[in-house]
Amino acid sequence: PGSNKNNTPLVKFASPESFRTTFTLPNLQTTITGMGIPQGITLIVGGGFHGKSTLLSALQVGVYNKIPGDGREFVVCNNEAVKIRAEDGRCVSAVNISPFIGNLPFGKTTECFSSMDASGSTSQASNIIEAIEVGATALLVDEDTCATNFMIRDDKMMELVAKDKEPITPFVRKVRSLYTEKGVSSILVIGGSGDYFDVADHVVMMDCYTCHDVTERAKTIATNANKAIEASNGNLHHTSSAPLPFGDITPRCPVGQSFKAKGKVAVRATNVISYGDVELDLSGLEQIVSTSQTNSISSALQKIGSSSTSGRSTLLEVIASIDATLDRDGLDALAPGQFHGGLARPRSFEIAGAVNRLRVDGNMVQKK
Repeated sequence: PGSNKNNTPLVKFASPESFRTTFTLPNLQTTITGMGIPQGITLIVGGGFHGKSTLLSALQVGVYNKIPGDGREFVVCNNEAVKIRAEDGRCVSAVNISPFIGNLPFGKTTECFSSMDASGSTSQASNIIEAIEVGATALLVDEDTCATNFMIRDDKMMELVAKDKEPITPFVRKVRSLYTEKGVSSILVIGGSGDYFDVADHVVMMDCYTCHDVTERAKTIATNANKAIEASNGNLHHTSSAPLPFGDITPRCPVGQSFKAKGKVAVRATNVISYGDVELDLSGLEQIVSTSQTNSISSALQKIGSSSTSGRSTLLEVIASIDATLDRDGLDALAPGQFHGGLARPRSFEIAGAVNRLRVDGNMVQKK
């Protein structure tokens, strides 16, 4: 075993036997065996500082190739996997968040929700809906960066606060239908709530950076706990994790005029673009890994601003068009004639994420 610069022992990753999968590497003309996480709902559990978030962090950049010697060359994730988190204060424009949030005080609707200062729960709901809107097929979620009231609501709280007084439907009640109805898998780091045992397909535990399959044990614990609740409460049942239908995803359309910058555009940092008189904060898009990608995102936004789209093409169509252009003409198509030299290709999800976070009133409308 080796050690790092802090003299902390390094632990080689080893797959649980039940998750072992063999892959063929055609370019190296060899095969490797490692951990394959199936589609569905997978929990990563374990004590604090035992490697849960470290594993998820490796997966979230598994959408990119690595240079030889990086150590993560064979950590590979579905290219349509999106990291989800809460983002207090982010702007939201015309998003249908009713699958998660509804029944607001004073009859305020959430089918077309907009805010310049979204809460933790509404921002996380928006992040999920926006990711699905542009084609995400897997969500990566770490409870450390989530809104607690969005993730869980236990039986005691449900008994105290009546259903018609709580606008938020927690993710634990939608994660199953998200997979069965929308085909979107979830990998969740969960250390504080066993309610997710009820809905999980697979549960792995990190123990001193060693991975163990504890699915059967977690399912047994969930079953026994539910039986105990029902036995002690008569006809009352454990409902805090009972699955609910997911709901609708409403397509939205960018309004091209809104993306014309009122002034100079400059990339200030990997997660900050000065877009005219608006500062665009991309810190919630954790899968951006280089300033060169941010340069490309900035150019893509300006391309939308110069297009003729006026609420007719959906965001998915606009992003697909940009992707097709990049496939055909390369990155130079984002800044024709400029010979930029500092561009790297971002994924469509990060371009869409920037579109969704631009603080301009009326920049998105729902598709009629």
